Amino acid sequence: MKHLITGLLLAGFLLQPAFAQTAGEEPEEVVVRGVLPGPPLWRVSNGEHVLWIFGYVSPIPKDMQWESARVENVMSRAQAYLPVPDVDVSVSPLVALNPINIFRGVRLAKRLSSNEDDKTLADVLPAELHQRYLAIKTRYFPRNNELDGQRPLVAGQNLAELVQDEEELGSPRDILRKIDRLAKGQRGVKVINTDYSMRISGGYRALADRAEALADGISFDKELACFEWHVGRIESDMEAMKSRANSWALGYVDEFINAPLLRGDDDPCFNLMMASSETETISELIEKADLEWLAAAEMALAEYDTTLAVLHIRELLNEGGLLAKLKARGYSVREPN
Repeated sequence: MKHLITGLLLAGFLLQPAFAQTAGEEPEEVVVRGVLPGPPLWRVSNGEHVLWIFGYVSPIPKDMQWESARVENVMSRAQAYLPVPDVDVSVSPLVALNPINIFRGVRLAKRLSSNEDDKTLADVLPAELHQRYLAIKTRYFPRNNELDGQRPLVAGQNLAELVQDEEELGSPRDILRKIDRLAKGQRGVKVINTDYSMRISGGYRALADRAEALADGISFDKELACFEWHVGRIESDMEAMKSRANSWALGYVDEFINAPLLRGDDDPCFNLMMASSETETISELIEKADLEWLAAAEMALAEYDTTLAVLHIRELLNEGGLLAKLKARGYSVREPN
């Protein structure tokens, strides 16, 4: 049930790729490999106290061998470390661990992820959009039919992940774990956890009703717009996405500064979730998670000479991101050249 609720509430917007599509065709981009310097660090200061922020992106070149000297240098001088903030939505263990509820939850998740009356994407998508989807499917996974029975909201996200994998793009998970290990292995570094957890009350039936209301209440037009957005990214932005991943791996950020960021007015998948039955829950999650991180960052800037933090790059470039909020509170910010 925890996986079901978390997925329904969060997967539609918190786990999206970092940047929206850009128009126009580009020459094929080859994903760089080998030992790469990684991104520069952002510097936030409060007098002599400095918070260095490592901005990660997703996706990045798969199997990238990251040269960590820059981060190791900061960590060797640091007294505190703020790992990537996480948002967790949980339910009562009595509900989540009940074997009957687990079985019912799996069935419910499968039903809410599928089209009504066993319809396929061919049945529910406009003909022109379905042809565009088929062109991508034929190119990347012609023998994989798993997406065909999924509703557009779910199929779109899974489509993006499949294509990114085929394009040699992957998760920054290993790099983030390496930074965590560096912090834990550095004597005298205080790890400041900024995770925010929300407990959702109610028994199985109440939670299932809530999940059904969320899934069933989504406007189909908005769901189609979200699916088409994923298709459009693959059609026109894949080479630019690889180029941005290369730029990040090589230590450049200029390409990101001019890229349209997600979670804005032009992001249909984010807008879909913000217009759902869980709008208040999502807004509360974002607001309280931000406040949790900001409180920890300000405490570190007040008490420690040197702190290292890790954030998604959108939080560093977005006008409403966490870096902008620190700047608005009077802290000095130096962005990478």
